[in-house]
Amino acid sequence: MNAKFKTVALSAVMMAGLMAAGAVSAQTVGGGATLPEPLYDALLPSGVGNTDYTYTGTGSGAGKKAFLANNPQATAGSEFRNESLAARPIWPTTQSVHFAGSDSALTSAEKNSYNNDNFLGTTSAPKTRLQGWGPLIQVPSVGAAVLVPYKSSTTSGVTNLDLSDAKMCAVFSQKTGGRTWGEVLGSNDNTPVQVVYRTDGSGTTELLSRYLVAACPGSGFVVSNSFAAVVAGALPSGTTLASTGWFGVNGNGGMSSSFGTAGRIGYLSPDPAYNPSNNTVVAKVNGFLPVAASIKTALGSQSLPLGGASNDPLAWVPAYIKPPVSGSGASYPIFGTTNLLINQCYANATAQNNVVAFLGNLYSSSLVGTHGFVDLPDGTNGTNDWKTAIITTFLDPSSSLGIGNTNVCNGIGRP
Repeated sequence: MNAKFKTVALSAVMMAGLMAAGAVSAQTVGGGATLPEPLYDALLPSGVGNTDYTYTGTGSGAGKKAFLANNPQATAGSEFRNESLAARPIWPTTQSVHFAGSDSALTSAEKNSYNNDNFLGTTSAPKTRLQGWGPLIQVPSVGAAVLVPYKSSTTSGVTNLDLSDAKMCAVFSQKTGGRTWGEVLGSNDNTPVQVVYRTDGSGTTELLSRYLVAACPGSGFVVSNSFAAVVAGALPSGTTLASTGWFGVNGNGGMSSSFGTAGRIGYLSPDPAYNPSNNTVVAKVNGFLPVAASIKTALGSQSLPLGGASNDPLAWVPAYIKPPVSGSGASYPIFGTTNLLINQCYANATAQNNVVAFLGNLYSSSLVGTHGFVDLPDGTNGTNDWKTAIITTFLDPSSSLGIGNTNVCNGIGRP
């Protein structure tokens, strides 16, 4: 850890601790992406008996919706719950949502609605969320590879699967070259390839879709957190997702538990059951396994949002650029970041302190790697220093974009 980052990170955490000491105890409520949920539960901590934070894994789409509406019940069936109690009761609509996790990046439409729509106030005195709650902040939390778990057909029994871009395109579009295990492996095995896919609004699906769009130009894939939308234009004419014979699951847990059946292949966020270096359960893509070093380098090549660009929350999520298949820069190609949505201003001092403390812990914790994620680039090996830029921009209250900046947050803030 470089000295500048260490000093700022520790200062942020100490500041939060000192402020929190005099505050009334209250829970800081968040939820959303299931991909980083085990990491967040360990860092916060969230769970039965832990009363400072509570984080509910609902999927990225539901998480964003709940945060932007400040309503833990914004998505029916994917409500935020009080995870500190064993019964996990749903939070009432009066409970504020203080932060959200999402692998699916904030869109321009979502940002513009937050900044410009008269969502708060009264008919006679309309007010936007920007005016009432303060600026929206989006930051990358950690880097993550999307793994391709598989269990080949009994006939093939392959334990060293390596898929080229072309094979990945064919498998996920059910086109020639990816319909059977024989087509994938160049054999006579007629066992159908059964793709396992997420049925929920999934940021992991969105990360996969960005790769498919880049790897399969003209194939009809689109970027979306809905798998049905991703593949709708790529499947053969007359084929629907329902007619593919593929297998739909809910959540990362549903995906992780699906490979006891032979003939399946899918996509998965980091999971303790799937070591990214184990080619017997995780496929290579273009000859590469999803190891941390190459992903950190790829993320570090993305330019930081400096100057005026730093005011745009959309600019703080590193853009996806597909690595080359071979030569300089070649690496595992399915990756991205999981992100956090927070506010610059909080009316609740305890919530603000807890959010700052959480971020300070996140960007200095050794738990990131042990949970299968990738630390944000820190300026080593010639990469752009995303980690320190986030700390100095958002966790220093004297920064113009710093959480709790008194010049910005004068009388306003998320409840």
